[in-house]
Amino acid sequence: MFDELSGYQKELLAHIEFKGRFFGLVSRLDLTSRFEISDASATRTFRLYNELAPDNIIYRPNIKRYEWQEHAKPIIPISPAKCLGTLIDGFGDSYAHIEGETIAARNTLTETDLDILSIITRAIKRKHVLRIYYLSKTNPDGSFREVVPHSIADSGLRWHVRAFDRKRQSFIDFVINRIRTAEPLKTATILESETIKEDDAWNDFLELQIQAHPRLKEIKKVIEFEYRMDSGVLTRKVRKALAGYLLDSWNVDVSEDASLIGNHIMLHLKNTRVLPFSEKFLAPGAGIASVSPD
Repeated sequence: MFDELSGYQKELLAHIEFKGRFFGLVSRLDLTSRFEISDASATRTFRLYNELAPDNIIYRPNIKRYEWQEHAKPIIPISPAKCLGTLIDGFGDSYAHIEGETIAARNTLTETDLDILSIITRAIKRKHVLRIYYLSKTNPDGSFREVVPHSIADSGLRWHVRAFDRKRQSFIDFVINRIRTAEPLKTATILESETIKEDDAWNDFLELQIQAHPRLKEIKKVIEFEYRMDSGVLTRKVRKALAGYLLDSWNVDVSEDASLIGNHIMLHLKNTRVLPFSEKFLAPGAGIASVSPD
């Protein structure tokens, strides 16, 4: 039946499923405001979705919204790249995969598990504690952890969820693809100290001043043009919690004497001496002994 629907109908249904799956709740207002359709049309669309997937969403009269069920099975395919792009940039053409030839390509070593991701994003939106089974470097076999997630972030190489870890009693990053299972603890209380506003490393920003690597004097002008540097410097303001990951993925040498070599090292952190932060050990050339996140 789904294949027989028009492209516009599929887009409406995809919006319902996306909002429900990744935010936990979806309403007629989500359709009427996004697609400028009438309440009656929105009602018919929800009725159609319920015919196609009768157990995925349930209407809750007390909040006048449909609630996504934890046992729900998505019926509309969506690519991880499209999904993550929508979560970051908002809604656009959210339906599934692009057909035919494209003029751009995105390379990733692995795709993010959307089932786990959707549980995480629902927990963030609905402010739930999560009980996860997590595989870490310190415990390869994995263990259960209670965490309070508040954001997801792309490290440049893989996706993390930023959360308060009740085991460590601190905010840390969890690699999403290392989470084997995730279950919301809907009745668990979240303390004020476990909320995003208490995560200093997430809320504080650093100004990175990136320059062409000093050893590449012969192509200094090329690098400065490529990265659109202003007076020889590319300035980027980033969250302190993400700075180490980004410097690593951008191959920025943070050693004070700019001592790293290699064809992939074309950039150097000009203000590295004045930017002490705990996550710096992740960056190339840091040379700082520290305990890495799970």
